[in-house]
Amino acid sequence: MSGRRLRVDLAYDGTGLRGWQVQPRGPTVQGFLEQALAQLCGHAVRVRAAGRTDAGVHACQQVADAWVATRLDDATLERALGALLPRAIRPLAVRTVAPEFDARRDARCKVYQYLIDRSPRGDPFLTRFALHVPVPLDLEAMRDALRRLEGRHDWRGFASGDGPTGRTVRTLERAAAAEAGALLALTFFGRSFLRQMIRTLAGTLIEIGKGRFPPERIERILHSGARALAGPTAPAQGLCLVRVLYAEDAEPIAAGLERPWIAHQPPASGPWETVESRATFRAPAGRESGEPK
Repeated sequence: MSGRRLRVDLAYDGTGLRGWQVQPRGPTVQGFLEQALAQLCGHAVRVRAAGRTDAGVHACQQVADAWVATRLDDATLERALGALLPRAIRPLAVRTVAPEFDARRDARCKVYQYLIDRSPRGDPFLTRFALHVPVPLDLEAMRDALRRLEGRHDWRGFASGDGPTGRTVRTLERAAAAEAGALLALTFFGRSFLRQMIRTLAGTLIEIGKGRFPPERIERILHSGARALAGPTAPAQGLCLVRVLYAEDAEPIAAGLERPWIAHQPPASGPWETVESRATFRAPAGRESGEPK
C-alpha cells in the first residue's frame, strides 16, 4: 500500500501534560498522537510538530505532520482521532498534503501569546490559562519595552541555558500587548524561539509593568546576554501557541491574533478529566512503515 503525508492540526489544554515531545515518564501530546495514529494505521508512526511546547503550555493550533499508509480517508481519520485522543487533545483538521510538507520547516511564523489576569481576586475560570497578577501594571512602559524587542537579536539573556554564539540569534517580527477587560495578552510573532524564551520575556515585561525595571532594561539584556539581568521565567500555564502561519495564510489573519485568545476563542477541550487515551496500540520501535527515505 502506498503512503501519504498527513497534516494534523490540534488544539490542547497543556495542564497535566509533559509538553509536546515524548518523554520517558508522563503523558505528552506527541505520545498520544503517535499511539492513536499507529492504532488506526497498523504501523509505527512518527509525527513532527511546528513547535515543541513545554510542559503545561497550551495550543489553540499546533500543526503536525506524519507519513502514513492507510486506506482510511482524511475525514475518517479525523473522526477516529477525536474518539481515541484524550479530551484535552482535540484534532481540528486532518488533510493529505504534499509529500515534502514539513510542519516545522515550512512554517513562516509562529504566534505565541502569554495571558495575564489582572483581576483583584483572580478569575477561577482562567486559573489554567493565565497568570494572576493582582497589582497595577504600567501598560505604556510594557509597550515601550515590547517595541525594543522587535527585530533580529541574540536572545541568550532571555533563554534557558547558554548556547553557542550565533545559535541564539532569532528574529522577533512583532511583539504587542492587547487588553480585554482584566485580561492582558502579550503576543509574539516569529519563525522560531529559544527554550523558555517567551516565558522569560513575559516575566521581564511584568517586572517592567510593576516598575521594578525601566523599559531600557531590554537593551541591557540584549547587549550583554546576561540572563541574571532579565526577570523570572513566567509560569507555563499562561503561555499558548495561538497559530502557526504558512505561505497560504493571508497577512490580515495574523493581524487579528493580538487579542487575548481566550476572549474570542473558548478552549478546545473541556475540563481536564484524564490524560489516559483510549488508544491501546504500542508502536514498535524502528522505521515507520512505508515512509520514504
